[in-house]
Amino acid sequence: MRLNHTIEKETKSRIRIVAEEMFATHGIGGVTTRALAEKAGANTAAVNYHFGGKDNLATEVFRDVAHRSTVRRLANLDRIETEARANNARPDLRTVIESFVDAYVNEDDPRTGLLLARLVLKHRVDPNEWTHAVVREELDRVAERYVAALADAAPELDPAEVHWRYHFMVGSILMTLSDDGPESRLQRLSGGLCKPADKRILRAQLVDFLTGAFLIGNQAGPDNDAYPEQAGGRSVDD
Repeated sequence: MRLNHTIEKETKSRIRIVAEEMFATHGIGGVTTRALAEKAGANTAAVNYHFGGKDNLATEVFRDVAHRSTVRRLANLDRIETEARANNARPDLRTVIESFVDAYVNEDDPRTGLLLARLVLKHRVDPNEWTHAVVREELDRVAERYVAALADAAPELDPAEVHWRYHFMVGSILMTLSDDGPESRLQRLSGGLCKPADKRILRAQLVDFLTGAFLIGNQAGPDNDAYPEQAGGRSVDD
């Protein structure tokens, strides 16, 4: 009896690990239950037995990914803000942005970053009940904390500008991470000068670009005739 329980536990763990790997590489839509089961050395019945199907498995994987990302980013942000208070200073803008990018592009846990990008893209282009739930439960609080930290680090920007630029920051990261692999359009158009597969350079370029975007002064404040109505609504993606 104990042997059977151990085998079942190992099978469930193996399916979970393989699902995370395949979802990171191919996205949810690019993975079939059969292919997932075969790679895990199991059968489709095992996926249904342990997780209730691929959709429930995806929910579990991405909920865990969102939580791990949230813990990582909030810990980094707590450290940055604590150091700033100790020095009686504002948080360093570049350091705040780098800690945000770190969740998507890092060397110690690259798969989580890819999965996080997959989750946010899924929520943007094909949202469903579980993506809404994960975003509300995990990612909204990260967005709120980062918007507040960015506003503190860039006090010359009004609240609406900070929200806009946070929104564009997320979009820039997702666009960049989605253009990877041998068919990278950026690599093709640049004649090989830019290689998104080199995560060290990609991360540095992202941080430079995004820091520069926040360093530009307030461009569309309430008194700017080109923007008669500045919407300062809350950002909801992360």
